[in-house]
Amino acid sequence: MSVRATPFHGRAAEANPRNAWTLRNGYTLGLDYGDANDEALAARTRVAFGDISWRWRVAFEGARAAEFLSRLATRDPSKLEPGKSLKALWLTDHGAVRGAGLIARFGRETFRLVAAAPDRDWIMNAAQRFGLAAREIAGEGGLSILGPYARALIQSAGIAADLEPLDFKKLFWRGLDITLSRWGEFGGYEIWCNADDAIVVWDRIVKAGAAFAIAPMGLAAMDVLDIEAGIARPLRDWQPAEDGFGSAPTPSELGLESLVAEDHPTFNGRAAFLAAAKATRTIAGIEIGADVPAPFTPLTRNGATVGHTMSSAWSPALRRAIALARLDRSAAEPGTALALNLSPSREAPEWRNAPARAVPLPFLPAPDSLPP
Repeated sequence: MSVRATPFHGRAAEANPRNAWTLRNGYTLGLDYGDANDEALAARTRVAFGDISWRWRVAFEGARAAEFLSRLATRDPSKLEPGKSLKALWLTDHGAVRGAGLIARFGRETFRLVAAAPDRDWIMNAAQRFGLAAREIAGEGGLSILGPYARALIQSAGIAADLEPLDFKKLFWRGLDITLSRWGEFGGYEIWCNADDAIVVWDRIVKAGAAFAIAPMGLAAMDVLDIEAGIARPLRDWQPAEDGFGSAPTPSELGLESLVAEDHPTFNGRAAFLAAAKATRTIAGIEIGADVPAPFTPLTRNGATVGHTMSSAWSPALRRAIALARLDRSAAEPGTALALNLSPSREAPEWRNAPARAVPLPFLPAPDSLPP
């Protein structure tokens, strides 16, 4: 797989004193810009911005676009008005989760799918069967702007911030064509722009954000915010069903039943979803009785394995290590005492047992914008 730079890479490199990089969806991204903990706290106490150009985006256009997406998604996009969006899953024939994402309606016959993980072949081939023009969007940059002063920053930059969550609008911003959206889970905003305009957009956001002590935010801090919000991402936390006939993971075991509209009659995998028994495992939060994160580590209760952690991180807001976990439902009750082993490190070169306990999700509310 070739590695690509995002349209903001030049500015990100200038802001990256440790030359700390990571990969996601084939893009090289800043892991942090000096201190991931400070960046995560900036998103909760001030304002922070991060590069989300790595998100997989597909534009669909054609007379049967609404019909196709209604067949694909577990909620019905054909009911959307232009400028509106919804979040949904898409399933295999046997009701397993292939992916999760957002569907936005740009016009009567024009939609866009935005997801954290791609499902290229399956979706693109299916779109062709409906006679649609389907185009992956690669020449576009995206910035996420989060924090209590996100709305104030947007307005200070000269952009009308009058959007409800999940809404979006196309704008002409001082000579630039952009799309302003509120597609994320944290109450903030996203600015999408042409690749050639990305440096100008970055510079304008930094300038407008100086009064609010804005901080660039790397992928490590954005993952911390995800974990604190209880958001499990495909490929990062769980493996999507790649076989069209796969039967796992189900929406139930991923805690994603709210993204399935049972009264939506046409989505693929509906019969299998309705017939499936409730999963024996679910997603829960874990507080670890140590300062050390423990990703993808078995969890035990009275010596018996009852699940495993997924993504794990030190939460600077909670001042403790936390994790998302897939647990037996009986062990996911808040307050349940658990245990796990911490891997050896240079500082502590031995296996160590640490206490843990199940807690409700989310760990913390989203770092929403202050009202105007």
